[in-house]
Order: sequence, then C-alpha cells, then structure tokens
Amino acid sequence: MKKLSLVFFSILLSLIGFAQGNDKGSLLWEISGKGLPQPSYLFGTFHIMCKDQFSISAILESKIAATNQFYGELDMDDPNLQATLMQKIIMKDKTIESMMDSSSFKSFNDAFKKITGFPATQFNHYKPFFHLSLLTLKTIPCLNFVQPETELMQIAKKGGKAVLGLETVEEQMIAVDSQPLDSQIISLQKMVLNFDSTKQMMNEMIEVYKKNDAEILYQYVQKQGTDGMNEEVLLVNRNKNWIPKLKKIMQDKSSFIAVGGAHLGGKTGVLALLKAEGYTVKPVKY
Repeated sequence: MKKLSLVFFSILLSLIGFAQGNDKGSLLWEISGKGLPQPSYLFGTFHIMCKDQFSISAILESKIAATNQFYGELDMDDPNLQATLMQKIIMKDKTIESMMDSSSFKSFNDAFKKITGFPATQFNHYKPFFHLSLLTLKTIPCLNFVQPETELMQIAKKGGKAVLGLETVEEQMIAVDSQPLDSQIISLQKMVLNFDSTKQMMNEMIEVYKKNDAEILYQYVQKQGTDGMNEEVLLVNRNKNWIPKLKKIMQDKSSFIAVGGAHLGGKTGVLALLKAEGYTVKPVKY
C-alpha cells in the first residue's frame, strides 16, 4: 500500500462512517468528572460514505438528545461556510497547470478527467485541496452517499440544539496549507496516477472503522504513514488546541461533539488529552 499524502489525510482522517459497538472500545465516549454538571459525549466520524453503510442507532440519537448543544469541527449550520471555504482555496498568483511541466500536466489532466468527469483545467485556480476533495468522492463505491456529520447535525437541530464549531475555516486551512503547494501537487499527482490503490485503501479504512475502536483506527492511520509530512500540524496541534475549547464548552453546557475519528486515539489524541486534564472518559456501546 502506498503511503498517503498529508492533504489526502486531512480529508480522510474524518471520513469514517458508522458501525455497531463492541465490548473492547468505541468511537462514542462519555466525558464526565472534574466538576462537569452533566456528561458530554465525543464521537469519531467520517465525512462521507455510502448511504447503505450509514445508520444512526437509537443509543447514538439518545446521546444527542441528552445534550444541550452540538459541536462539529466546523459550524456546519453556518450559511456562509461554503462561500468562505471557496474563498480560502483560490490561488491568486498560480494555477495547477503552472505548477507542472506540460507533459506531466497532460497525463494528470487526462487521468483526473477520467476519474471525476471534469478536466482539472476547470478548477485551475483552486488549491490542490479542492481537487483532492473531488477525487475523494470517487473513492466511495456508490453514487448515493451521505455526510454523517450533517445527518447528526440535523438530528441536533430538530431537537432544538445550538450547532457550533470547534474551528473556523481559516484555522482548518492553516493546517492544510502547512504542506507547501509544490508538495501538495506531488501528492495530488500520486493520488491520480495511483487511484486504484487509493480506492483500495479507502475500503480498508472503512473495514478498520467498523471495528469501532478509536485506538485501532489511530494505529491503522499511523501504519499508513503520511509520506514524511507534517502530522504535527494536521493532528497533534489541532487536538491540543481543542482541549481548552472543550473544557469551556463542556463546563458551560452538556455537549455532543463530533470530530474526525483519527483525532481520538493515541498518546496525543483527544481522549488521552482529556484524561490528562482529569476528566473521566468512558466508552459507550452503541
């Protein structure tokens, strides 16, 4: 299996769907103790998956109902979210085509069009993150897909919960942009020219997710590697930055918090960091 680019990981680390619980671990955790008036819940998600693979259990829905507010990585209910993101991924002084030699770009453009149905030139002024997002959609083995985070948010909204975000678009793009553009271009070319391997990796990752264990998922991500790129910025720093926010959020109101599944596990994962702060974290079977 080829190592993955950091930018591709920035999309995939949260890209994991839903599964039934087991007795060894979970992706749904109850956070309590340290003077919290009520428990909060932390859940590891995937951003997109096939509709027939997606379900929300009664227990999961009940935990959303038991809380007062819903937090995603971003405020998914922000009407300006998409427009803000599009502004942040425009390249003013460069194009995708200008960052490749003519022969390499032709091969890339032909392969990109074959995979997505669009020529890369149609998005010439967008950062590679945009192209990677389109390609990621094509790794899902179906046409009928859903965004689990959005489905969870809709349940919260129907229950009258406030919908908020841990980060702004600007903060997320800082993490993505920590990888230089020329490195992102190389990663993008590799993904396009080895797309069958990428799809295989996606299927493997979904199977790992179905084990419903944050630590197993984290170890799988570590095994794949990030091609020598800045995991510190993408994962570790963001996890650490979330902890002061989570402490205030959970103290103010009981909260349901949904973040990318790979943020939970490991010594610098959100679960370990919350434990280090003195909170009790308990897996919830769902």
